[in-house]
Amino acid sequence: MEFTEQLALLQAAAGDPAKLALATADLAFPALPPGERLALREALAAAAIAHWFDANILADLLEITAEESRVLHGRLCQLTVVEPFPARGETAVNVHEAARLALRKSLAAERTDWFRTLSERTATHFAKEPTPAARIEWIYHRLCSAPDEAASELERLDRDWSGTAHPEDREALAVALRELVGTGLIHARALVWASLCIAWVREDRRETAQLGDDALSIRDLARDVRDARAESDAESLLGEVLQAQGKLGEAQVAFAENLAISRRLAEQDPSNAGWQRDLAVAHSRVGGVLQAQGKLGEAQAAFAEDLAIMRRLAEQDPSNAGWQRELAGAHSWVGDVLQAQDKLGEAQAAFAEDLAIMRRLAEQDPSNARWQRDLAVAHNRMGGVLQAQGKLDEARAAFAEYLAISRRLAEHDPSNAGWQRELAVAHICEGAVLEAQGELGEAQAAFAEGLAISRRLAEQDPSNAGWQRDLAVAHNCVGGVLQAQGKLDEAQAAFAEALAISRRLAEQDPRNAGWQRDLAAAHNCVGGVLQAQGKLDEAQAAFAEALAISRQLAEQDPSNAD
Repeated sequence: MEFTEQLALLQAAAGDPAKLALATADLAFPALPPGERLALREALAAAAIAHWFDANILADLLEITAEESRVLHGRLCQLTVVEPFPARGETAVNVHEAARLALRKSLAAERTDWFRTLSERTATHFAKEPTPAARIEWIYHRLCSAPDEAASELERLDRDWSGTAHPEDREALAVALRELVGTGLIHARALVWASLCIAWVREDRRETAQLGDDALSIRDLARDVRDARAESDAESLLGEVLQAQGKLGEAQVAFAENLAISRRLAEQDPSNAGWQRDLAVAHSRVGGVLQAQGKLGEAQAAFAEDLAIMRRLAEQDPSNAGWQRELAGAHSWVGDVLQAQDKLGEAQAAFAEDLAIMRRLAEQDPSNARWQRDLAVAHNRMGGVLQAQGKLDEARAAFAEYLAISRRLAEHDPSNAGWQRELAVAHICEGAVLEAQGELGEAQAAFAEGLAISRRLAEQDPSNAGWQRDLAVAHNCVGGVLQAQGKLDEAQAAFAEALAISRRLAEQDPRNAGWQRDLAAAHNCVGGVLQAQGKLDEAQAAFAEALAISRQLAEQDPSNAD
């Protein structure tokens, strides 16, 4: 091929990235006969369908012989837009991302039937493999070849993976789905379920408070395409967002919608175990927001529904690790509300069930970071109820397990805000039991670690009310140990920080009983240090504020032991 022909070829591409990518086949092999150059261009376009390919994948895509595929694969490897992809094997390569996406979009727009055929062939190839990477490729290409059927398949895959998959696999799925959404190649139900999967992965990383607009748009789209299950899931996501923002009343409305739809679906087909599981989770979310509002009796009833359903499912199929995990979570919710009612023995029994299940799962697959995190939280809950009973040595041992696991997870992925938050809480719990045992210097160091992490998280996302609340708790803990060491001015400064945050949160939503209780506690702490400084009038005023709030809460729910 002469220089003038090469120039003409590039000019004909007119800056179109897909045409420029295809032109590399002609430029790299100018001596090939025109028919073979055309076949190479077709092979390059087909190879761009998959995230990576080798000779076997190429053979399945083009339905050619192994020898023909070997020749084409060798030539493709010499193109400037093709690069090695060692993560999938020695001979695996991929079309460079910018070129791959351009070629996919061009095929989808100009040769739609061929694009779908190639996507279906790719999905069929990866359907043969059980690995997480292959499952991601399979669903990615199914969404392009048969979007409505694939939407239901993605729904089932996400439900299965939500309880059992490693976090890195769910995040890889979200990355692949984000690419599909970003390139505009999926619509209707496929777009709804892809968007939900992406959002729930972000929620799992505790980016919840930032998902408000996404949750609303997903819910509206789910209604437009008349997918009740997706609408229910979007309502649940919206409830999580609103609760993270501290809007408990609005969160309760969203969770109630989630529960109503889940109940209708479960009654419509009682044999559908997935819908039964969804109903259980809906009860747990309603219970969580009720407990946050201080409505412990109603919360306990909701958690009992969750536990009853999950117990039936887990007994029905003991090998289902996802249901075992959900059962552990149901026990922990019941334990939380029992502890809040001062039923410490019953709470400990519930937490023991949670811990036993999560220990089995974590031993079954020690590499599953999600299960490790759940095991850490189970140790934390057990430590809390042991400390409430005055069993400080046992509580300390439980908190040490919580801290050790949380530290490993946080070091494994420093960008995961949820794991960072667990590490902060673990340090606070460690400090609390050390303080109770009179080890004040060690307690102060532990509280300082928790405070530093909580401050970083609160600055990272000021809209996350939960992280603001964690910061207030950390300041209170630091203040308490400083006061115990006689450092009254420093303690007063720490308590003042906690009081300022607690006041802002309580004003944001006066119906949030937990925040009202935090505000009362903050006033009490300020009052205590003022009294120690001999500022009795100021101390009396602070205690009066605390008393007024506490009286209001106690009258609101006489069953609440706190």
